[in-house]
Amino acid sequence: MEMSDMKERATEVADVLKTMTHPERLMVLCQLVNGEVSASQLQENSTLSQSAFSQHLAVLRKNNIVKVRKESQSVFYSLADKRIEALIASFYKIFCE
Repeated sequence: MEMSDMKERATEVADVLKTMTHPERLMVLCQLVNGEVSASQLQENSTLSQSAFSQHLAVLRKNNIVKVRKESQSVFYSLADKRIEALIASFYKIFCE
C-alpha cells in the first residue's frame, strides 16, 4: 500500500473511531453486534432523553455506521458494515470478557 493510500485510510479510520467514541454510541453499537434492534429497544437502555438519544443515532446514520429499516411505524437499526461489526466484537473481547 502506498503512503498516500495509507494516509487516506488513516483519515477514514480516525473519522469512524471519532464517531464511535461516545459512550452512548458505543452502547448502541454493542447492542447491534448481534443483529437488528428497534429504536425503542435501543432507547430503553439509554439514560438520555429521547431527543438527545435520537441525535446520537443520527450521527451514526450520517457517518454510515448504522443503517435503518422502517416497518410500519417502527424503526430498526443494524450495523451498516461488517468491518464495524468486527471492530465492536474486538472491543468486546478485549474490554468486556
